[in-house]
Parts: sequence; C-alpha cells; structure tokens
Amino acid sequence: MTAPIIAAFLWLATVKAADRPRSLLDQNAAALSPLRAEVRDAIPTHVIPMREHKLAPSTTNLALQRRANFPARLKNIYDVYYSIDLVVGNQTIPVSVDTGSSDTWMVQEPYECVSFWWDEAGKETCGLGSGFKGNLSGGIIPNLPPFVRSYVDGTFVSGVYGREDVSIGGITAHSQRLALVNYTYWHGDGQTSGLLGLAYPYLTSLDGPDQNQPPYDPVFTTMWKSGAIDPVFSIALSRHEDQGNNNNTGADPGTSSKQESYLALGGLPPVDVDETTWARTEIHGMRAIPQWGFETDERGMYIVKPDAFVLQRGGNGTDAGEELVRNTTQVPVLVDVGATLSYLPKGLVNQIYAAFDPPAKYISTGGLFYARCNATVPRFGVQFGNSTFYITSEDLLRQTARDPTGEWCRIGVTDTDTPPHVLGVSFLTNVVAVFDVGKSEMRFAARKRY
Repeated sequence: MTAPIIAAFLWLATVKAADRPRSLLDQNAAALSPLRAEVRDAIPTHVIPMREHKLAPSTTNLALQRRANFPARLKNIYDVYYSIDLVVGNQTIPVSVDTGSSDTWMVQEPYECVSFWWDEAGKETCGLGSGFKGNLSGGIIPNLPPFVRSYVDGTFVSGVYGREDVSIGGITAHSQRLALVNYTYWHGDGQTSGLLGLAYPYLTSLDGPDQNQPPYDPVFTTMWKSGAIDPVFSIALSRHEDQGNNNNTGADPGTSSKQESYLALGGLPPVDVDETTWARTEIHGMRAIPQWGFETDERGMYIVKPDAFVLQRGGNGTDAGEELVRNTTQVPVLVDVGATLSYLPKGLVNQIYAAFDPPAKYISTGGLFYARCNATVPRFGVQFGNSTFYITSEDLLRQTARDPTGEWCRIGVTDTDTPPHVLGVSFLTNVVAVFDVGKSEMRFAARKRY
C-alpha cells in the first residue's frame, strides 16, 4: 500500500542486523530422509483446533487483508480467516490467527467503533464479538505510547498496553504484554474480538507515530523462550470445517478429525501428509523485499523464496500433463494465514488465467479474475527443494465464491503489481506448514487428499 490510511505510521525503524539465516538444505535423498524423521517425531501434545470463518461475499473491491501496514498492494476479497480461543486471565476471547503480524490485541468493553471517516458507527458496523471485560491483572504498562496499528484495508485499532497471562491449548505466556483496544474501525463477522500475531518480535517495534518503539516478545516468542515449547509452530488449514468435533480448547490427536484446522505449538498437527514430500527453505530477513526500504537482515515476517513455480495443463487440476511454465526466478513471498488468496507476479498469474479452458476473465464487480465454474482447471504448484506442492482444483477455482450470476467462480491466485507476493490460504490448505524460528527455516509437506 503506497498511501496508508495513517501516513505517520510509515516511518520504519532501522534495527541492528541479526545473523544471516542458515543456508538451504542440500536437496538430495540422503538429506531428505533425516528431515522427515526430524519433523515426524516432533508431534506435540499442544494441538489447538482452529475455526474457519467466512464473511458474506462483497461486490465491491474492498480489501479485507489483516496485515500490519507496509507499502504493499494486497487485497483479500470474500474474506476467509481462521480463529482460535485465547484464555486471557480468566476470560476466553476468540481471535483470528495471523502470521503476517506480531501483536496480540482484543477489544475491551466498552469500546468505540467508527467508520472509515472516523465518525461514530456503532459496534455492529465493526463486526467484533464480545470483548475483554474488566481490568488486566498486571495492569496497564506505564510510560508507553498508545498502541496503534493500521492495516492495508484501511482498518485500524488504537488502545493501551497491559500485562496478563495468555494461554493457548494449555500453554501459558505469563505476564504477557498485549493490547486492549478501545477505538477501532474494523470489518468482522461478529464472532472474533481481536488478533493473535505469530510473526517475529521485530514487527512490534513498528508502532506509533514515530515507528521507533523497542520491540517486545509476542505471545509465541514468550512461550518458547520460557521453555514451555520448542521454538516452532505449525499450521494445517482445512478448506471445509468439520461439523463434528468443534472443541477448541485442545485436541486429542488420536480422535481429532482430518477436516479440522490446527495450530500446533512445538511440533506437528494431527493430519495425514505424504511423508516423501517434506522440504525445507530458509526464512529471509526484512530486506529480502527491497521495495520495503529496510536495511536490516532482521527477520520480521515469514519470507521465503520458492525454487520454482510450475504450471501444467492437466485434468481438473489433479493429473500431471503438459508442462506450460516452469518459472525458476526466486521471488520472495510471504507465508500468510491472514490472506485468503495467493498473490504472485502478474506475468505468471496471467499465464495461469490463460491456462483455464475456457480462459479466465476479469469481473469488475468482484475486482478479481473468475473462470466458468465448470472450466477445466490447470495444475499449478510451488516448488521447494525437490518437492512441488500443487494447489488443488478446489482451491484454484473456488466453487463457493461466485459472481452474482452464479456461473463464474473466483480463482484462488491473483496478481500484484508490486511486492510483497504472498502464499495465502489457497496454498496453505494443501500443505502442513512448519514455522521453525529456532532454525530460521520453514518446512512443508503435502496434505493427503481430503
């Protein structure tokens, strides 16, 4: 976003550079075998089911992307996001999960909801659920500037910092710094009341009008630094929420449904993967995306560089066929649970649109490209190491996101004129994604068909 809703938040701090990330794994069979064992044996007991939420389709080009405000053009139409329950003190607060930001915040009753133009709008307009009531046991942190965050869809939150015990699936971050929001413009579904940021501490420093606050440890960082878990979490997103087990306070891997979505703290979620597909790739520092203007190798977001993008002409997106494109340009991309679509370079995406039969077309009412719902879907995948992770036809052509006629379905990959590029939910529903901050790497394995 080149012109943020609150321009003062664009000032970015320059932080002392961290050590450079580890080099990539040598991609050979001997290296991949111990990798599979390493990841497979790290199954934790701290597995938390996540809920999928869908907002009603919009006919406007309204961005609903939940990301800290950077100069990026990102859209998230027909928003789909995932949430879990946080235990904050003695209260349970449902929040959406975001790997593209670091702060954890929730609204505090009473709070003020305003419109895009900062006019009073009423709580129903913001679409937030019931917020935190009363006071934090650790109180408000004195001598700190207010908590302020703006997002690329124009939404923003403002409040104060305080301390409280925060628990997820039985793991507690004691005396955790978090934010209570009392003034906001937001787009919610009436169920969640805040946000759980899972990115690095660096992003917490980009706060307030001066953008130069010292970073602090977010919830996940506090948990692993305390020794409660290893410095790793993993995510498995399912495209359809199971209607059976909706327990959100913890999960028994022996009884949980493969249709549920999970956040696993310290290891892997209980879903089936193809063990032969495990691959790893380095997490890069912030200046991997030059357009952001950072001069530091400090890690803030989960930035990776795929080895290739592969486009094939295949039967309904499942059968291998004629290879149309193999783009080996190592483009930096963000792995972001908060983005419904995947945002990739325009030239590549235009080739994907053309590979649909009949070809996809732009529909102005949706602000995106759509294809006939009965179109033949190409096969598109993202390669890390020796493994290519294909986006299934269900995710590449979403039958549940249609234009007003009902005949055209939304494509799960779209283009962006400027970085960052993003692998969002349309990609993540096909893999288990391991975020290993201890080794500064991400690992992926293909989900078995579900």
